Amino acid sequence: MNKNLLPFETVKRKILVKKEAETDDKLGCRPKERKTEEIINYGVVNINKCQGPTSHQISDYVQKILGITKSGHSGTLE
Repeated sequence: MNKNLLPFETVKRKILVKKEAETDDKLGCRPKERKTEEIINYGVVNINKCQGPTSHQISDYVQKILGITKSGHSGTLE
């Protein structure tokens, strides 16, 4: 047994499946099959904001770096 595991990681768990199902391809795609452009346009970027620039400035930096026209933040970044 690995000594670096957390207590919850040492518990052996059984996976329960209620129902097997297939998703209609018209409703989207698997996450690993998404194109980079789609991830950038609809994704989330986690940023550890340092002291100094405002939330608005960080949002502006993200727009310029990723070449997008919309960005925002959720919650306080201070």
